Amino acid sequence: LEKTNLEVTSVEDSLHQLREALRGKEGPLKVATTRFAVRAKRPNVEQTRDFVHGGLLSEINDINASQESLKQQIACAEETLHKLLKNKERLQQDISIKKKSIKIDEQQCLR
Repeated sequence: LEKTNLEVTSVEDSLHQLREALRGKEGPLKVATTRFAVRAKRPNVEQTRDFVHGGLLSEINDINASQESLKQQIACAEETLHKLLKNKERLQQDISIKKKSIKIDEQQCLR
């Protein structure tokens, strides 16, 4: 049970860090998207697909891919946490049953 509690704490810490990392990606994505949108509003003469345009697209795609990866890691960690909590509950029930059994043994058998 102690080991399970440590694992639960570890997974909860990991989830917190993953969620913070995901939130940390929102700002850079907004900046890159805004910069890309501003470039797209330029008059026809200036709408070129140059190195900067490609760089912004690449940056947006990289950040989106990173966010998707973090979301998958969060989902996996949440599933692991759910399984650990179910296991912890089962262990607590087992311990409770065994304590009751010991109490019954002491009362009935050791008289």
